[in-house]
Amino acid sequence: MKITPATDFSVTTSGAVVAVQFDRPLRVDAHYVVEVSDVTNRVEDSGSTLEYSFFTGAPPLYYLDRGESTDEIVRTSVAGNERTVVYSAPGIQNFAILGTSAVVSTDVGDGTSALALVSFDDGGIEPLGLPVPGTIEKLQTSYDSNTLGFTFSSVDGAFVDTLMTLNLDAGRDIVPASALDGSRLDVANWMFLREGVSVVAQDVDDGALLLIDTATGTKLPLGTVSSLESVSTDGTTLGVTNPFGPVVLTLADLDDTEFAASPIDGTTPFPGEFQSTRDGVVQHVVLVDYETDVFENLLVFDDGETSRELFRTVDDAGSIGRISVSPNDQFVAVEVVPNVESSVSDGRVVDPRSTSVTTVFVSVETGAVVKSVAGFAVQW
Repeated sequence: MKITPATDFSVTTSGAVVAVQFDRPLRVDAHYVVEVSDVTNRVEDSGSTLEYSFFTGAPPLYYLDRGESTDEIVRTSVAGNERTVVYSAPGIQNFAILGTSAVVSTDVGDGTSALALVSFDDGGIEPLGLPVPGTIEKLQTSYDSNTLGFTFSSVDGAFVDTLMTLNLDAGRDIVPASALDGSRLDVANWMFLREGVSVVAQDVDDGALLLIDTATGTKLPLGTVSSLESVSTDGTTLGVTNPFGPVVLTLADLDDTEFAASPIDGTTPFPGEFQSTRDGVVQHVVLVDYETDVFENLLVFDDGETSRELFRTVDDAGSIGRISVSPNDQFVAVEVVPNVESSVSDGRVVDPRSTSVTTVFVSVETGAVVKSVAGFAVQW
């Protein structure tokens, strides 16, 4: 059997049925051809070749485009030029997608946050009440359910970077997460895993890493880390750091593997933010020329032996910010400020960004820039 473009697969047969199971997500917006050779039947011994072809779609993605008076949540795709505003409002701080809806936090005018569920289908807006006035940050939704989470800091000081969760299928009660000892869980960072409603969170006080089932409250300690960076695209590992550098932590057995950034043209770079893929690591690194005091910011793909450059800003005049690899490992979204010297902050209280921030979509395989948009906070 042959599949073009090449991808890993397994085959099972039952009578006249030939079933193909792909071992990894397919490329988006691609034409696949499946060829099965030497097929015979009970009457004819001579083999024939069966061929089947199909196109994969280009799933939508979303990003935030802040303006001077109105901010927009925009739907587009990597493959096309579509730019559809699905929701707009003044002072959008964060958003997270739930199917054809989004959970949106906005600035109410004094720096505190309002939270609402917004429908893209009919434009309906449902306010979601917060426990007390405060500020929402790190807003996220689970990948396959109607559960959301965020960190919350209240005006009265009762909550400070406290992890909160809300299961929309169970009601509208916002629940503070708790640490192993039952105390309030204030976090340095947190994120949903790829399946279910479990989250991984780092306690801001002692650096302890916890795996929490938000449905049952069950907690599993994962050790102590310096920082929590990312969840791998297949959901099996975490990207963390310890005092010595980056570490890949396997969730199944808690095996932790330290890795140093691989050399680029014989020079070892300084490691930065990273996300593991099925074949390696996409990482922001810095190269330093000590003789000229020149710093180069690069985005690279590291297979464990060498680093391959994926992206750098024009004339090295810009900065590389947050990165996010697509679930199928095909693209990486890179937040970029094209020119640091002329950059101006938008002045927002929550998640301030440069007014010139753009997101560039880069092919992980080739390093080609396939698209760029004026905005940030891409949701695949």
